Amino acid sequence: MHSFNYLFYRYRFLLLYIAFGIISLLVELFVGRALISFNISSFFSLALSFIVGLITAFGLNIRFNFHIAQPKRQRALLYFTLISSVSYLVQYFFRQKLIYFGLPMEASRFLIAGLFFILSYLLHRKFSFKEFKKVGVAIYADGVEDIKLIYDRISNISDFIHIDIVDKSFNPTCKDVKAYRAEVVRAYWQKKKIEVHIMSKTPSIWLDDLLPYVNIIYIHAEINENVQEVIKKIESAGVKAGIAVGISEKLESIYPFLEYVKHVLLLAIPKPGFSGQKFDMEILPWIDELNQHANRQNFEICLDGGVNQTTVKYLNVESVVSGSFILSAPNPIKNIMLLQTSGEYEKY
Repeated sequence: MHSFNYLFYRYRFLLLYIAFGIISLLVELFVGRALISFNISSFFSLALSFIVGLITAFGLNIRFNFHIAQPKRQRALLYFTLISSVSYLVQYFFRQKLIYFGLPMEASRFLIAGLFFILSYLLHRKFSFKEFKKVGVAIYADGVEDIKLIYDRISNISDFIHIDIVDKSFNPTCKDVKAYRAEVVRAYWQKKKIEVHIMSKTPSIWLDDLLPYVNIIYIHAEINENVQEVIKKIESAGVKAGIAVGISEKLESIYPFLEYVKHVLLLAIPKPGFSGQKFDMEILPWIDELNQHANRQNFEICLDGGVNQTTVKYLNVESVVSGSFILSAPNPIKNIMLLQTSGEYEKY
């Protein structure tokens, strides 16, 4: 039973997409027949039934399959509509050929939809649903954690790896930073996205050890360096820059930089650099405020700190990071799955 659940989870996007596709086709055909029975023209019946089926498929996938932050759903719907419409028009052309050979309309719709299914699915995953909620595993670059052991326990199940660097300017009691461990992390997760959160008043001193091995680097706005200069140095190396802010800081401190970066990291804990802290519910209004920002379509939000299967349900963001909830668990892979499905994995 456990193996079946895991296989279902692993291919859940595809399996649920298939199920919702069948449901939407049935709805589409039912609506189409109902409209024709009311003597509505064939053209309008096909068009209206297609729209109803499209909305059904999109709604089911957004609600139960891909967990996409509310501000990004409008763009997802646009891509979903464009891809589905082009696919429908191409299918309509081929369907007319099958009807010409005597195949009923409903049967031809299912047959052609099935043939075009994989292509449509791949396009929807790449464009319509690319910003579903992702989960990263937090690793401290202090030389204490056994990276090989972590890899052996979680393999490649997480969506990305999140490295935390905390120096004494942020936490006077922290252990010495070993930023070169980013190279070790890259050696284990060679094809995985790796991001780094630098908790330092002088983040630039760690960049040389990080830039060759990571994809995103977050820095704080309240530092003793010129933030824009640090961002420029990060991006000049081909790495994406992000801005981070903790619940103990001021959210407004990152606003001047939202037009320059595409990644925002929120810390839902009071003391950055201390693992195992409780999630602070005061972060939720911050999420709402950022989701209303005029530039919201141009940046992603990642949340770190106190994330577990209960708190993840409240997080209207693109990605989350968890450390102790995953790595301290007897079954860390199961806990990653819980977060990836916003706490719904156990239903599977």
